Amino acid sequence: MNTGSLIGAAVVAVSSFMVCAATADNPVENPVENPVENPVEAAVHKHIEPLIESRLVPGGVVGVRYKGIDSYYTLGTLAFGGDESPTFDTLYEIGSISKVMTGVLFADAIRRGEVTKHTLVDELLPEGLDAKDFDGTEVELWHLTTHSSGWPTAPANLRPTDPDRPFFGYTQEMLFEYITKVKPKREPGTEFEYSNLAVGLLGDLVAENAGMGYEDAVIERVFDPMGVEGFQIILDDDQLKMIAPATSSGRSSKPWGDIGPMNPAGMWVASAPSLLGFAVANLSDEEGGVYESLELSRESMFESGFGEVCFGWMLAKDGSTYWHNGMTGGYSSYFAVNRDLDLAVVVLTNGTTFFTTSAGEKLVQELGGLNPDPVEIEVSEGVDPEYAKRVVGEYKGQYFTMYITSEAGKLFARITGQQTLVVAPTDEENRFRYELVDAEIEFELPEEGSATTVTLLQNGQVFACKRLED
Repeated sequence: MNTGSLIGAAVVAVSSFMVCAATADNPVENPVENPVENPVEAAVHKHIEPLIESRLVPGGVVGVRYKGIDSYYTLGTLAFGGDESPTFDTLYEIGSISKVMTGVLFADAIRRGEVTKHTLVDELLPEGLDAKDFDGTEVELWHLTTHSSGWPTAPANLRPTDPDRPFFGYTQEMLFEYITKVKPKREPGTEFEYSNLAVGLLGDLVAENAGMGYEDAVIERVFDPMGVEGFQIILDDDQLKMIAPATSSGRSSKPWGDIGPMNPAGMWVASAPSLLGFAVANLSDEEGGVYESLELSRESMFESGFGEVCFGWMLAKDGSTYWHNGMTGGYSSYFAVNRDLDLAVVVLTNGTTFFTTSAGEKLVQELGGLNPDPVEIEVSEGVDPEYAKRVVGEYKGQYFTMYITSEAGKLFARITGQQTLVVAPTDEENRFRYELVDAEIEFELPEEGSATTVTLLQNGQVFACKRLED
């Protein structure tokens, strides 16, 4: 799931090993430490550990189906500077991987005859509401799952009440209001634009059409029939104790939790065994019921710039690896399924970084018979503490306020209503780049004393903010 946007551009959208083999005689609940060595352990160590060594994430859990055996690996620690390791039961927000579950729910509704690919959004909206069309072309349900609806990544009427949780406080009424007032930017079904808005709407409409809430619909229609447990959106007190602490750029963050109508786009929480169980179900040759829905969900429907798009799934250019990644404000994840290789990979981390996807892809390649180099991670230089003191503060602009803070030797920037994001030094004096957004900030710094101005530079636009006196 996308983590933040700044102005007009959203982020699209993470050591010791404990291993167990999950078979009928040795289920995950009874792990066996240090089984006979296999190539999976070396591959996981090679490709995932660099994320921890570079302090992008404190740790994580990896699950792999390889040659008919499921193996699980815990990596690093639960928190930076801590000594407690994650376990196989540790929970993680899986972000936009949730879009695959929503795609399967849609495919299952088609199998049941409740909707078709071409059902119009208008047909499922409450009476009296009409979605905007594009010059007479209306949005169909398949446009939503393939990110070709013409609607943007996120609705413009977001009014976050918590800067670390950009969708918090958003309601279904606000979502419906948006699509009934805002025309798609292009003809539906013609171009790809990744859209949390569209997939959130899809899950809400399909579930409500079935007379159910979204979370209950996916559990009852998707997870339960395949015997997969452990997925949830609303966490009880015991589950809240099991979720890994959220981190972003080395600092503590927050889990996003329930985000209402956007839950179908990115809010499932799961452990590695639960997510691998779902992935492995997609390797099954069982027929009928939910397995027919899984097969339909893997049908390619649209070509994007980086591969084909199915019902939530992305199909890699090799034509056989179905995958998706995810990222929220404190977690990043990746999973992939290759039926030709009987291979499935799950990577869950409690740190926000695109490198989780890169490392996961390389792990799939390694287990698929290639020998890729580990991902190269450039560790940003720290910020001099005395320099940080001079720029930390609150800056007021015409459109927003920017807050500059420093923690653990790093510099962070946040603008009104959005998340706190790390910025790293560039080769130019007093200029810093965002690590998760294509934008930079630049300080106006006198020879002595505090910075007087910070300027956001993004998409050719310049937004100057004046420092407020302490």
